[in-house]
Amino acid sequence: MKTVVLGAGGLLGRHVVAELGGAEVVALPRAACDIADAAAVRERTAGAELVINCAAFTNVDGAEKDEAGAYRANAIGAENVARAVAAAGATLIHVSTDFVFDGAQREPYDEFARPNPQSIYARSKWAGEQLARAALRELFIVRVQGLYGAGGGNFSSKLLQLVRDGKKLKLDGERRVQPTWARAAARQILALAATRHFGTYHVSCAGETTWAGFTLRLADKLNVARNWDVVGSDALGAPASRPPNCLFRHRMLELRGFPPMPAWEAAQDEYLEEEAAK
Repeated sequence: MKTVVLGAGGLLGRHVVAELGGAEVVALPRAACDIADAAAVRERTAGAELVINCAAFTNVDGAEKDEAGAYRANAIGAENVARAVAAAGATLIHVSTDFVFDGAQREPYDEFARPNPQSIYARSKWAGEQLARAALRELFIVRVQGLYGAGGGNFSSKLLQLVRDGKKLKLDGERRVQPTWARAAARQILALAATRHFGTYHVSCAGETTWAGFTLRLADKLNVARNWDVVGSDALGAPASRPPNCLFRHRMLELRGFPPMPAWEAAQDEYLEEEAAK
């Protein structure tokens, strides 16, 4: 089966490509296919049977200064991909985000909760979900959150090296998250792709912590000294709003009978084992 992975140069895209292994894969980083270019998307996805769209404008704070860029990639880009997949008669997995929710409720969000995005990034991703659904009736929309992993450019991916190096850090001890190893998310995405159980799915590691809690366990596992300040979310001074509760309930995975996602602690252990083996 010919599989096209858009955004293959990003954190999740690289892990999806790795998990696909020996399959017939066309891995397209942004330089090879800008999803805001409809003609390029049609050309590069022609003949595909499965398209996994990991491409996005993911700089949450940067989107506050580049609203047009965020919407071009996250909204129009998503629509371009869905239309191209519809024309090709392929299956689409479109990756979205927990940020479509405002985080105001106490309990975890399931797939039927009403989105209420608060930042430009979040609104552009929610717009992308809506445009993709309008262009393609049967598709997978996979919302992920708290991604980290080898080679990632985001702060959570850099934490391992920062902790090893003893860098002085300021960590959020307030925002509720489910840190999700990108490889665990990629495995679940491919499990979905092997079915025709279309719909919206929440994909994150199970459990609950904060980024301070994640880092504390990381330091303990590495047996290194703790060198950080735990602060509230507002003390970080981020330009863009983040939902204070990012927790997912995996209701659709449960209803469709998929194996549960690993606990965030178990995924962190596997991540550390993989990194130690390099």
